[in-house]
This record gives sequence, structure tokens and C-alpha cells, in this order.
Amino acid sequence: MCGRYFIKLDESEIARKVMKRLQQLSITDYAINEVFPSQKAIVLIPKKNGIDVDVKKWGIESKSLLINARSETYEEKYTFKKIKNNRCAIIANGFYEWNKKKKIYITKENESYIYFAGLYDSNNHFVILTGESEDDMKKIHNRTPILLTHQEMIEYLNFRIDPIVNNQNLRFELIE
Repeated sequence: MCGRYFIKLDESEIARKVMKRLQQLSITDYAINEVFPSQKAIVLIPKKNGIDVDVKKWGIESKSLLINARSETYEEKYTFKKIKNNRCAIIANGFYEWNKKKKIYITKENESYIYFAGLYDSNNHFVILTGESEDDMKKIHNRTPILLTHQEMIEYLNFRIDPIVNNQNLRFELIE
């Protein structure tokens, strides 16, 4: 699952490129730090010669607000059938899960940024794709966002790889 995540852009090359593009587009209304469903957030989308930056609202309206989609079945579900080819990636530093009412912050070891595989609709809303948890993540929650490295994010956006779970090298921090 993924019900909240954290993003803070630093002075890295990736962050500078994202910030520069947001400035070029005159986009200033987006969430930073702890991001909640229904907030506008930074997403990366494919474009003809690379990747572009945009801001979209987290959650697709259906009978309720859908913030996640199962990677195993999204292509078959009516709600996602029309957008299954609208891939996006959500940049983050990490995400939060709760286990026995304790908040846990999860990041990838040796990675400043992670990317969630996502889908977006024509109303500028997005969902995060999830999969069955593996390894130590199973102890915290049975679902996990599809996490991508920078290179995997590029491959995912260009339809060269499918969204698969990768729970390797996760770091867990209990938040008091």
C-alpha cells in the first residue's frame, strides 16, 4: 500500500532539473514534505524525446478516492482500462506505512530518490501501482508501491519494462 509519502528536493542534479522545469512551467502549487492523498504532487511523464515534469492530484475519483492500483490487475479493471497506457512516475525520498499503529518511514538504501510507478487520467489525477510485498516488507504490510530506480523509471515510462515489485535494499525507520 502507499497512503503517504515524503518528498524534499535537495541540491542534486535530479532535483535541480525538476525544479527548473517546474519554474519554466510556472508551477508552484504542489505538496512537499509529507504528501497526502488528494494533494497535488510532482510527477514525471514521458514525452517524445525524454521525460517531462508535471503536477497532478493524487487519487482518481470513482465510488471513492482510489489512490493505488494493483499492478497485477489494473489492465483488466474498468476504472484503469482507459488509462493503462498513461504511465507516470512519482518522485519521492521514501514512503510511510503503519504497523501495529506505529509509523514507519521506508527508503531505499543508497538512493536519495525513489520513483513509484503510476498511472494518470485525463483529469490530471494519478494512482500509484502496488504489488505483493516481499522480503522484510511483508512483516510491515502485504502490499507495497512499485519502486523504481532512476534507470528503471526511464525504462518504465518508455514501456521497456513492466511494473514489478522490488523490495530489495529497503531501510526502515520507526517514526516516534
